[in-house]
Amino acid sequence: MASVGANDYAKARSGAVSRCEGIDPNEYQSGLVFNPDGYRSFYVRSECFQKAAVQFRDESLCAHVRQLRSLFSSSWGYSSGRCRQMVAEGIAADRAALEEMKRNYAAGSVRLRAFQIERNGNGRDFDIVLVFSGRYAHGYVLTFEILDGNSSNAAVLLHSSGYYLDAASNLRIYVRQSDIRERFVHFALNRPYQVRATVVLDVGTGGPAGSWSDAFIERVFPVKERSQTLRKESVF
Repeated sequence: MASVGANDYAKARSGAVSRCEGIDPNEYQSGLVFNPDGYRSFYVRSECFQKAAVQFRDESLCAHVRQLRSLFSSSWGYSSGRCRQMVAEGIAADRAALEEMKRNYAAGSVRLRAFQIERNGNGRDFDIVLVFSGRYAHGYVLTFEILDGNSSNAAVLLHSSGYYLDAASNLRIYVRQSDIRERFVHFALNRPYQVRATVVLDVGTGGPAGSWSDAFIERVFPVKERSQTLRKESVF
């Protein structure tokens, strides 16, 4: 997602690299007979960098991976070549996962058919009432904004959050008037505003096996290809 949500890829990668850099380059383990073949002897720092390279799909980190040569314990599992191979395999799997989402989205994404702003039952706040259609039940991010043509900061956020949506997800989202006024000082009741609704498929940011950068996601399945926007004049 990612992704349209917060993606901490850069921060997490930086932290992992810093941890690896703090390990003595000459520290090693050997004779680990219960480890799989190829992983019974290795430099601890190289192990760290290889795991980081695979996790963050970053082949450049493989340059820090050295194979520990050992006569009695196999050590090919931690090497620059093996590292690059595992990174490439991970990227291929990630690309396939995103391409599958892309096909499913194209075949029948959940679409916002209509929305309206209603006064909440308390008489003070508001409900955004939504109606959807489509087949691809999945996580989506919904964002609603007031478009204020009289302000240099033209889009005022009403609400933004992630939801699991299907065709039956006829939502009613509660919005506090006080929250609107905090962001929009000129907000007035009983007058029309242009409201923009945006629905974006949330593809996530990978998982335990590997993290996806925003740049990678954008190359494979750009936000513009998984977004829908509706505009409507609404009276608050």
